[in-house]
Amino acid sequence: MEKNRTGAILAIYLLGLLLGGLYVGMVAPVRTVIQEYFAIDSATGIWMINIYSLFYAALIPVIGKIADLRGRKRVFIVCVLVFCLGAAMCGLSARFGGFALLLAGRVVQAVGACGMIPVANAELGTSMPPEKRGMALGIAAAVMGVSNVLGSAVGSAVLGVFGSANWSMLFFVSLPAGVLLCVAAAMLLPNNKVASRGKLDYAGSVAFVAAVLVLLFALRRVDFLDLGASVADPYVLGAFAVAAVLVVAFVLIERRAADPVFHLEYLRVRPIVITMVVSFFIGCITISMTLVPEFAEVALGKAAGSGGYYVLAIGVTSIFATPIGGKLIDKRGAKPVLLFGLATAAVGYLFLAFVAAPHPSNALMIVGLMIVGLGMGFSMGAPTNYMILENTDPSESASAIATITFVRQIGVTLAPAIFVGFIADGAGVGGYAVMLACIAAFALAGALLMLAYRPR
Repeated sequence: MEKNRTGAILAIYLLGLLLGGLYVGMVAPVRTVIQEYFAIDSATGIWMINIYSLFYAALIPVIGKIADLRGRKRVFIVCVLVFCLGAAMCGLSARFGGFALLLAGRVVQAVGACGMIPVANAELGTSMPPEKRGMALGIAAAVMGVSNVLGSAVGSAVLGVFGSANWSMLFFVSLPAGVLLCVAAAMLLPNNKVASRGKLDYAGSVAFVAAVLVLLFALRRVDFLDLGASVADPYVLGAFAVAAVLVVAFVLIERRAADPVFHLEYLRVRPIVITMVVSFFIGCITISMTLVPEFAEVALGKAAGSGGYYVLAIGVTSIFATPIGGKLIDKRGAKPVLLFGLATAAVGYLFLAFVAAPHPSNALMIVGLMIVGLGMGFSMGAPTNYMILENTDPSESASAIATITFVRQIGVTLAPAIFVGFIADGAGVGGYAVMLACIAAFALAGALLMLAYRPR
């Protein structure tokens, strides 16, 4: 990475992370407005969020592999353009095409985000000098954290400026930023050589995407607190059967592929397996932030919709902690930083479950959430990205980062069903306390796994 352009290159990739990350949460506060506009119910409207997360999870390893084969700069620019195309489709759905076009646009947005986020992390992780890699990944994780925390607030702000009737502006506002980002990327990003320019494993890619989509669709129907009823559901059984066939087909294809889309050998390397499992737990922990507003409202007796401000206690603390954690990774390595982060997050959630929940007050709530934010700041993104990069070949960095992001996204997709089940099974704040204890258990499980981590 050329020294005189380092700042500009860093800024371009960080803006890509910010743009892609904002639209994960920006749609949530306007979902009910869009549902009312199209006269659809919540069961249908939730798919404007679900379909994005499903296709993002399924496609991210494939796009990451394409970046390694065809060049990260090229894929990054194309994915920004694809993301803008998806945003335009979503905005135009208010006048043409209806809800179906909105869903199609969200799929296209997911395809674009699949390249922007892992490619930016991979390029920062491999292009920066080794002694600054952790810091760069830490800043990237902080930007992602900011975008996730601020996404809902930005969505509400856009509605406040343009009015609920003009909700389509939520998507159109990204277009100027996306075009400028593409121009800057084309002019300033280095055209790094790609070590391998082999042929994409098309058959493996199709089998992988199909298997993941079917499996995630099936898992969304599973009641984890009543597995017996779920197993008896013909829809669930049929979907799992189809997913099993697709997984077998995928494995057979990958064993013969010259350059597989998903490296099955990763599953035989202990530090990579540990990194993947810990990433799954981190995904489960990260998505728990979406339930913090509900918990605060129930525990403190706040009005519906007012609990979102409590998420700022997590967001502000994690934003400051994340780059510090990245700097410590450069000095001490990822293991102690991630251990501290997961252990601290567990303490924070246990404090919320056994102190703040039974003795509700603003002070105790904020203290607990700040402890959680400190732990998440040290554990989100940067450590696991650093770990996967130190255990894989640099020519596979984008697909390796994509693999870790994919596993984390599986946790993000599955955990809400478990958490909501605990809330529904409990009585009032008691259900939330059990949910918080479950999140603490995930964090402790990840910390215990890290004790066995040794890099290759």
